[in-house]
Amino acid sequence: MKNIFLLLFSTLLLFSSCHQPKPKKNVALNKEEYPHITDSSLKNDTISRINNVAENCPIKITKTTILLNGYSNHKDLKVVYKNSGKKIIKAIKFEWYCINAFEKPASGHYFYGEGNFKKDITEVIKPGQTKTEIWEDFSTDADKVIKINAYYIVYIDGTKWELNDSKIPL
Repeated sequence: MKNIFLLLFSTLLLFSSCHQPKPKKNVALNKEEYPHITDSSLKNDTISRINNVAENCPIKITKTTILLNGYSNHKDLKVVYKNSGKKIIKAIKFEWYCINAFEKPASGHYFYGEGNFKKDITEVIKPGQTKTEIWEDFSTDADKVIKINAYYIVYIDGTKWELNDSKIPL
């Protein structure tokens, strides 16, 4: 009986010492809004490398960040932009150019080595309002955003703004 009790106690002690809780990280992200993004996935903001080529464009890009998501090897792009015009916007078409660590065009989700990406947004944006968008799974190897701009804007009154193609150095 003594041996059984000793064996049971040592087994219990062995299993309880194996389970040690891992230290928790202090996470500054809003987990409800972006549950798949971790603090370690945040890279340096690349806004210093971005040239918003359309100086008269009513959308100003204020920040871009490439994020690693927690569920795949694809990267996400976080873009913060502001309506600096005087009209209410209801739709925007964005385009951007990314490179990888070897300074070659970044690969996209469905293609290899293009580097050019486009995304549409249909959301009301009032004058002076700032918005943040995260585009998921846009690339597997993007490292830096070189250029980003809004090239087509539709206002709530039906008028449109379009970037002159000769200004786009992509």
